[in-house]
Amino acid sequence: MQINNLARSDILDKNSTNYIKNLNILDEAQSIIDSFYLDKTNKIDINNKMLVIYTSLNSEIPDSVNIFINLLKTTNLVPTAVDIDNISLFSGYFGNFQATLSDDTLINFSQAVLFVSDENLVKFKGVYLVSDFDTPESLINKLTENIGTHSYKEIISYDESYCQYHQRREKHCSKCADICPTFGISSDDNDMKLVFSHIDCIQCGACVGVCPTNCLEYEELPKEGLDEIIELYKDSKILLMDYNCYKILKDNNFIVDSLLTPMVLPNIQMLNENDYLTMLQTSGSDMIVFSLDDNSVIKFVNNITNKIYNRDSIITINNFKDINTKAIEIKEFPKYLYKNRYEKPYRESFAQRVQYLIKESDYGVADSVKPIFYGDISIDSNKCTLCLSCVGACNVNAIFARNDDFSLRFNPSICTTCGYCIDSCPENVMTLTRDGMLLNMNYFKSKELAKDEPFRCVECNKIFATKKSIDKILLMMSGIFANDSKKLKTLQCCPDCKVKVMFSS
Repeated sequence: MQINNLARSDILDKNSTNYIKNLNILDEAQSIIDSFYLDKTNKIDINNKMLVIYTSLNSEIPDSVNIFINLLKTTNLVPTAVDIDNISLFSGYFGNFQATLSDDTLINFSQAVLFVSDENLVKFKGVYLVSDFDTPESLINKLTENIGTHSYKEIISYDESYCQYHQRREKHCSKCADICPTFGISSDDNDMKLVFSHIDCIQCGACVGVCPTNCLEYEELPKEGLDEIIELYKDSKILLMDYNCYKILKDNNFIVDSLLTPMVLPNIQMLNENDYLTMLQTSGSDMIVFSLDDNSVIKFVNNITNKIYNRDSIITINNFKDINTKAIEIKEFPKYLYKNRYEKPYRESFAQRVQYLIKESDYGVADSVKPIFYGDISIDSNKCTLCLSCVGACNVNAIFARNDDFSLRFNPSICTTCGYCIDSCPENVMTLTRDGMLLNMNYFKSKELAKDEPFRCVECNKIFATKKSIDKILLMMSGIFANDSKKLKTLQCCPDCKVKVMFSS
């Protein structure tokens, strides 16, 4: 949803000494948002062909369906009624749907109406459940309004570099597809690739908010633009809301307490935990969020601030009448003007910000809130061969190896707990927990998981492996090569010397 010519002053107290300051902040913030507004749109034609889907126990069309079809026929809509049990395949997208019936008949249509509940079909844009409308007339009005040229944008962009689903051997993350209320994003588990349908996208931004590695970007307000807006709110008490909630305040002639400075964004579901903590640390105050939606990210940030400050630093409100009464409850929050690093997964920036809060203290565990998981990894170091399969599996560098001392190390604060390393371990010696974030400095530093001695080539004395890895290979192959001393020796040679030994007389 885009609000043009946002009447920013409508919710501000014009008699307040903060009026000009708050108005200027809102003006500048909206100017930043406007600079990212996408002019490019895609277009598709929506015709008047409708599919009415029902279910019947006696193979007859129910009376309620017949009544609705007769109503449709009084308009310019052209309906076809089909029993859902006769549909073998439902495919396509808004304006270009196709239903394949059990007798291979094909029906092409632009929109569909469901007289039966189906959680998959309602994810398609242009497919409507009758129970979601108060009257048949309101549903018909919606169908009629859609006819003509429909425009849509490609709001969500995708960079597969840090994606923890893309072309992995096994499925360990598809949070974006799981949270998407439509088929805007889906996961193709055969090719292990994300599939985007921009026409189905409702621009809610939820996929961006839950992505643990910021592979997804909300193009009409990318993170760099968001940072610019947050910078405007230094020394301000933020009242955060999206355009829909702003409209609620405006329609109800609600005036925000002058203690608060509104921040109005296209949506707030795109915000992750680092975004919220950035707002708190930049403004230097707790904040209020006016939202009609439940928010796991806010709950997780509040789990942290409850442990450290014994309070929710993000006060959530779903009734606009409570906004001003909560304004006086806002307390100061420690300022920290660290600059986010958006060329890296955002958890690196978040780790820096949380460290500033805890310093040298230990505040226990901030519990994870699904789907926002933090955790830890443990390993049986006696059985680990340092094969480094886990290092290769981790694309956020939470697990890494040090060449100088042959150690395997792990930084839990930047781990996304995807679990790909666990399934990649050939020794099956790793354990993952997703209980939450430990609020002490050790959690934010790399720790040693395992360590080994270097193994030197028996021919040239060059280090080329670890002792445990060679010992494992010898144990596996000694029976097979028991009668061939040359082959046994090659197992203890570097690649260069291995060839020499094999061809020596």
